[in-house]
Amino acid sequence: MTLFEFISVAVSIVLALSAGQILLNLREVFDPSRRYWVHALWVVQTLIIHVLVWWSLWAYRDIQWDLASFVLVLVPAGLLFIMSSALVPNSTSTVTSWEAQFFEVRRWFFTARILFIFWAGFRSWFLLETPILESPTPVSKLVLVLLIAGILIANRRFQGVLAIVTFVLLVTVAYFRLEAGAA
Repeated sequence: MTLFEFISVAVSIVLALSAGQILLNLREVFDPSRRYWVHALWVVQTLIIHVLVWWSLWAYRDIQWDLASFVLVLVPAGLLFIMSSALVPNSTSTVTSWEAQFFEVRRWFFTARILFIFWAGFRSWFLLETPILESPTPVSKLVLVLLIAGILIANRRFQGVLAIVTFVLLVTVAYFRLEAGAA
């Protein structure tokens, strides 16, 4: 087993635990009596991000590994776990309304996602030597501005538009990252 394979297994375990947090409770998220479409769309986005993070690991296969590079690659998976736990807590039976749950945790969720974007950009710059002005990408910079607005604006209509716009941007980015290892 190569060092990259060893590290990718560790990252995959954290990603699996994080995605499992959502998947285990997906039925409750989509329960018609409690469902909130904005929350559900963020849940779907977070699952897509899990796939993209795992897919992007391949870009790091040839770097010189040490503890610092391992931490740089592992932290985004940890931040995804925080996002997943905020959106879908362990005890979903206590959630009577996903709308209320979303507005209760939205600042925490958006803050974790902002940190995720910054960290991913820093990781690409540091480990892959991506030019600093290209990390984060222009789309990521737009998403950062939108997420900051999401922290500041609690308006339900705005939150709905935000969820749709970020979903479209995420699907667009995912389409262009179909090549293995696109970081």
